[in-house]
Amino acid sequence: MSNPWNGKAVLEVFWWNCWNTNYPHDWYTFVAKLAPRIAAMGFDGIWTPPPCKDRPSDNTSPASNNMGYTPFDYYDLGLKNQIRSVYTRFGDQDSFLRLVAVAHANGLEVYPDIVLDHCASGDLDPSSPFESTASEAYTLMQPKGFAGAGRWPRNWLDFHANPQHWNGTGDWVASNGGPDFCYQGRCTDSGAGDQNCAARANARAWLTWFVKQTGVDGFRFDDVKGFPPEVVEDLLYNAMGSGLEYFCVGEYVTGAASDVDAWAGATLNRSGTFDYPLRFALADMVAQNGYSDVGSLPSQQQLNRFKTVPFVNNHDNYDGQVGSWMEADNPRTQLAYAVAITVDGSPQFFYADLFRNVAPWVNGTTADAIPSRPWVENLVWCHQKLSFKSGDYFVRYQQSQQLLILERGARAIVAINNDGSAWHDAWISTAFAPGTQLHDYSGSRPDDIWTNQDAWVQIAVPPLSYSIWGPAGVTGGFSPASRRTVQQFEMDDDLGDSDAASLGYGGKVIPGTYRSGGGIWPAAGTRVNLSVYADAPQQVDLQVVLAGATPVLRQSGSCTANVPLAASFMVAAEGRHIVQAKLSGAAAAAARIYIKVDYQGPATSTLF
Repeated sequence: MSNPWNGKAVLEVFWWNCWNTNYPHDWYTFVAKLAPRIAAMGFDGIWTPPPCKDRPSDNTSPASNNMGYTPFDYYDLGLKNQIRSVYTRFGDQDSFLRLVAVAHANGLEVYPDIVLDHCASGDLDPSSPFESTASEAYTLMQPKGFAGAGRWPRNWLDFHANPQHWNGTGDWVASNGGPDFCYQGRCTDSGAGDQNCAARANARAWLTWFVKQTGVDGFRFDDVKGFPPEVVEDLLYNAMGSGLEYFCVGEYVTGAASDVDAWAGATLNRSGTFDYPLRFALADMVAQNGYSDVGSLPSQQQLNRFKTVPFVNNHDNYDGQVGSWMEADNPRTQLAYAVAITVDGSPQFFYADLFRNVAPWVNGTTADAIPSRPWVENLVWCHQKLSFKSGDYFVRYQQSQQLLILERGARAIVAINNDGSAWHDAWISTAFAPGTQLHDYSGSRPDDIWTNQDAWVQIAVPPLSYSIWGPAGVTGGFSPASRRTVQQFEMDDDLGDSDAASLGYGGKVIPGTYRSGGGIWPAAGTRVNLSVYADAPQQVDLQVVLAGATPVLRQSGSCTANVPLAASFMVAAEGRHIVQAKLSGAAAAAARIYIKVDYQGPATSTLF
């Protein structure tokens, strides 16, 4: 049974400038190969890099050189031949969609990084009054489409400063990392509409398209201090519906708990935040080398914990950009992780902490070869097997600068000792029943202990160590339930790319010639279900071909906006299946259609 939506164990599966020579420009495939290991460790989901086509700041390098944090074309997930590359740094659209399907087949959710603020990837906009200032002038973004112009073009009016924010001051006008998007208006579900904000309407339409196209499960929003929180609320309401039970977190870098609490509240709790106040406190504990007050740590966590995400490290501090790095092999980093997994929220682990991201594995490993840190695996195991987040949170002991004891009600007792030379102990009350046998699953203590007749217990922790006490007898590994993936290909002239070097997806369907909507990678021996919709009634010929050559399905019929042309087939051989369509009538006008595909990806494969 998976963890609750606000208590998942999440792994960030990249670092800044991540690279693997065995999978050049295809980090997605390396992560897909890692997926079975990640699932077997007990993780619930993975945080993936930004998926949209980026442009390097020198405007001469290919898009595949950049990390994706200054998007040029939101609708290019690595399928168009633009910015001197078809793929992004992490792969093409096919490999990203395959990663989602493989992750789902392993019982993992997928949370891509979403960048809605800074976009330093444009061309010089001759209409901009700031033409002489390069940082403000490079705001013209004209993405490609199948028949020419692409969807969501932008110019200087979409950025600060503009006629609505001419003086460059006030809320949401600061520029961090390049020209800064201007979002105005209020959420659609508040009844206030867009207030003529093109950027808001375009962002809303894009995220809704993105969720349907990819089948992802949640999000990490980058640099949310740069635009109003109502934008995130608006987009999530439209893309994910009115419910709240999905993983979503925003990067709001601050040491003030009141700031992150207010931001999460302003999104109506559709998104949580990384718990930066707690993270800064944990970093201080590690840096002060035994001279910090660990008893004060619980008071540092944010109060709005509906979707909070405690963490220790991520790609930003690993690269030295945001906050200090907590070295994974520092014993106090282990203490920091023990606290982060125990407090309320969905703890986020980092690739370079879990895996030994050093030579000889850092840039050329295989998924099977790179070693992991046993203590990180053990913390994930404890969090999951002892069902931490199904028990209430208690601070049981904090009257010492060196000893902190926390409990997840009747699930686990977690204690850290920050003293490098002496044991520390304390008697605590617990939510366990009297006479409960408790085992230390961290391995720091070999002997079991029992709660007394009043359900109290004495917790003793070795120097510079932690312990995790839970009911004795818990064993076993993880085999999360596999699930299917649903992805939808919208075929229109302003999507995709007809360039011979591109993946060749997109364009309205026409008579006489099949056009390709997209590619999927189903597992052999499984059934693929397809549903074709159209804005207006159409007669459509549907075809699926394996590896671009062998037809495995051909079916014709009518479809409307509400009644689809339905088809299905059994997969004889694993591989990339291209979904294609054309109009049946020789004189029919070009039409936009939507092809929804429901399929089972392979959990493992030797074919990619």
